[in-house]
Amino acid sequence: MRKCQKNKFKLIKSIKEYINSNIKLKSLFNHPNRKYKIDTLLKYIFQILLTGLSFRKIQELSNCKIHWNTIYKFFIKLQKTNVITLNYYDLVKKYNKKNLTKSTNVLITDTTIILNKLGIDKVGFNPQIPKHKGSKISLITDSLGIPINSNIFSANIYDSKILNIQLDDIIKNNKEILNNNNILLGDSGYDSNEIRNKLKEINFGRLLVPRNKRNTKNKNKLDSYKLLSVEKKLLKLRINIEHKNAHLKQYRRLSIRYDKYYCNYLVFLHLACIDIILKRINKY
Repeated sequence: MRKCQKNKFKLIKSIKEYINSNIKLKSLFNHPNRKYKIDTLLKYIFQILLTGLSFRKIQELSNCKIHWNTIYKFFIKLQKTNVITLNYYDLVKKYNKKNLTKSTNVLITDTTIILNKLGIDKVGFNPQIPKHKGSKISLITDSLGIPINSNIFSANIYDSKILNIQLDDIIKNNKEILNNNNILLGDSGYDSNEIRNKLKEINFGRLLVPRNKRNTKNKNKLDSYKLLSVEKKLLKLRINIEHKNAHLKQYRRLSIRYDKYYCNYLVFLHLACIDIILKRINKY
């Protein structure tokens, strides 16, 4: 409980500092006639992320004296002003400057499928969950599991296409990651010449994946697809992103999508990523 309270305090402090650092945001959120403090409203939003309760039920089950509609309107204000996402990108930049080196950096990418209940956008059918629409959370992390880039996509989009979109996002928001010495690890779903060419163009580094052998019968090609012992050891680091996907689903609001619009669900995802980064920064 004490750890949870400390993490909550650090997360609230980080968001408040970001709001106060921006003049426009400061004037929007620190209105003199505001009845409730930002701290208390953020506390209940973080509780919704952890417990998965709806905005209506948070008032009933947590002895909250604030009307649920007030908390919801504050959440929508955070979403429209893009505060959480911008704060997340800001933390990632600070982390990259301190921890990413000019030499080799190992980055890992993967997706995880989220069951959909009420969402109407960024949803689609996937063979893993037949007869039900779903969404995908896609992450790019470093070897310690810090989510450097995260986003939501429809469940029927291929992983290679998702990575292509995320690389464009990295060029816009996290240019400091770009380094020719980077190694990007992925599963065989990312085995694409298009991605390899793009990584060369943007000077991101090289892609290391187990090659897809389904369409090749030529023995010479199959021999060239074999990985070196050093590369096999590196690929074992992929387990870190599997752990991170499982960690994200421990935030109950993320494990099943109840948010109608993906932009609201994305706020909760980036809020969870901020929490993960703040935890890790204290450990390392």
